[in-house]
Amino acid sequence: MAKVEIQRNVNKAKAKLEQVRGPASKSEDAVPVIDAIRAFHEADSCAFAIPAHKGGRCLDPDVEALLGSAFAADLSMLNGVDNRHQSWQVQTVAQELAAQAFGADETLFSTGGSTQSVLVAVAATVRPGETIAVARNLHKSAVSALIHSGARPVWIEPDYDERWQVAHGVTPEAVRETLDAHRETRAVMIVSPTYYGVASDVAAIADVCHGHDVPLVVDDAWGALFPFHPDLPPGGIHSGADLVLGSVHKSMSGLAQTSFLSRKGTRIDPTRLALTFETFASSSSSAVLVASIDAARRQFVHDGERLIGHALELAQRLRLAIAAIPGLDLMGEEVLLRPGASGFNPLHVTFDVKDLGITGYEASDWLRGHHQIALELDDHRRLMALVSFADDEAAIDRLVAALRDLAEHHSGDAGKVPQLPGPADLRTETVMTPREAFYAPTRMVAIEDAVGEIATEMMCPYPPGIPLIVPGERYNEAIVEYAREGAAAGFFVEGVADQSMAEVRVVAG
Repeated sequence: MAKVEIQRNVNKAKAKLEQVRGPASKSEDAVPVIDAIRAFHEADSCAFAIPAHKGGRCLDPDVEALLGSAFAADLSMLNGVDNRHQSWQVQTVAQELAAQAFGADETLFSTGGSTQSVLVAVAATVRPGETIAVARNLHKSAVSALIHSGARPVWIEPDYDERWQVAHGVTPEAVRETLDAHRETRAVMIVSPTYYGVASDVAAIADVCHGHDVPLVVDDAWGALFPFHPDLPPGGIHSGADLVLGSVHKSMSGLAQTSFLSRKGTRIDPTRLALTFETFASSSSSAVLVASIDAARRQFVHDGERLIGHALELAQRLRLAIAAIPGLDLMGEEVLLRPGASGFNPLHVTFDVKDLGITGYEASDWLRGHHQIALELDDHRRLMALVSFADDEAAIDRLVAALRDLAEHHSGDAGKVPQLPGPADLRTETVMTPREAFYAPTRMVAIEDAVGEIATEMMCPYPPGIPLIVPGERYNEAIVEYAREGAAAGFFVEGVADQSMAEVRVVAG
């Protein structure tokens, strides 16, 4: 045993020395992952390991022309970016720098998008059969988390805005009522900001949760940039949340599928969080994706306020132009009068097109077909243009010209926009947990015959991917009407076996 203990101490000392000698610097000016990739190539390293493309040495010429530099950076995180013991701590240092940037005690990098972060967040806070209180405007990934964790949800109804027909945030009062009614609740999960840029009063909600001795998890996917500009709402961690997830690619300069999960305080067990994260993470994480998270952190720490400030100016320019176009109705800061709205991100430029007599789907197709303009959101009555730090005046002017053309070519008599049921009609009986229903024996039934049946799939008009029905809920007339009318209008739906919506998958028996 003495020999083993001596060797263990030698290994620890060696690892500490290797970390100092390695490429990862703890300076906020550094980008540890990119620095390590650069060091690998500068050393003229030769890898007999994955990935098999060996830095893109033998690519199809068309692929090399477009993606060659990405392949060169696509190293193994072991014996590539780091050594086999990870004693250089390249990703560890990068995550520590990110935690400093986001105001967290710990930040973990996800290359499986915020879907992976949501799965981890739920599984790390509740066990199978335990209760979690969840905002009903949850993303489909949260339903996946409920299925795989085996947790039992109780729903918190968000504030519904009849004028805009969208759900905003949950209120502190709604959270308190839910926790008082369900004392067995082990955690609370909310969405803030929403897809439409509306932030909840996270600080007040955190106080309610902590007063009931439960942690608060915030799906902050659209708010990763909030800590970097004073004119945006405060971020979830800065507002007292215990666990926050954010999408780096949605508002910062990370590549698609980049996300982070930040923890603060002691209400979330860090060991359980780390082990849970490992169960959902790939054992072959993309160095390119990890590097882009690292680089986005440095860029926004140093230049975020200027970059976001310019984006806010561009968004204001676009908003003023849209407000002056007949037939377009712009969502603005009037939403802050709602009880479920404590802050607003104006970079989400949402506007209604129903007064043109066309659906958002038709408007989106027209803009794509006539002006090669692609928008973030289209639904049965509205569009959303997402303005970011990467836009410029020319891009905004191009969009404004296209929207003016859209308005000129359509009138209020052109068609009829469907009137879909609201949340009060859509809410229905929960018969089984999402996990029980998802794994139950199933059969397919015509959508017209689904009333009274128990769903085994989640029907999610996309975007934004908020489930119309969750596995374990019973179909009612309003849900069937919404599905039929939405499909006829042209919505795209995920989470179902039959995307045409002619049939749905329900519990057999």
